[in-house]
Amino acid sequence: MSLKIDRTKGACSTCEQPFKAGAKYTSRLYNLAEGWRRKDYCGRCLDKAPAEAIAEWKVEVKKHTKMVLSESAIWQVLSSKDPELGEKPLTYILCLMMVRKRKLRLISTKRVKGKEVQTYENKSRKVHLKVEVPALGPAAFAKLQEEITDFFSGEEV
Repeated sequence: MSLKIDRTKGACSTCEQPFKAGAKYTSRLYNLAEGWRRKDYCGRCLDKAPAEAIAEWKVEVKKHTKMVLSESAIWQVLSSKDPELGEKPLTYILCLMMVRKRKLRLISTKRVKGKEVQTYENKSRKVHLKVEVPALGPAAFAKLQEEITDFFSGEEV
């Protein structure tokens, strides 16, 4: 028996009507012989759905935003003269992104006053940064996710 629960298919399991942004639907979990099965139902089809579900929850489809990776915007942030720039978790994420794209190089990692600090540089852009590696708890991680989304959000899809 499988313990994996499938993700939503984005449409009603009965009428196959896609769920659009802002739509509300109900998901139910069934324990079948072949394993657990998730089924999603629109408001019209919920009454016709089998009642022997072992779990049920309500879902609202969120609007999708298009993530726009603007390298020039990242360089503007990383080149800023903000004295607190290296202390911001968003700066660390932006540095990691630019290292991955081979636009920034990690020079060193050191412990300073109990915190891990990494030094990054790009010689051609004359960028030299000392950035704290953030220790994120759940609340700080959620805040960082919002900052990343705000930074890269573009038009709605």
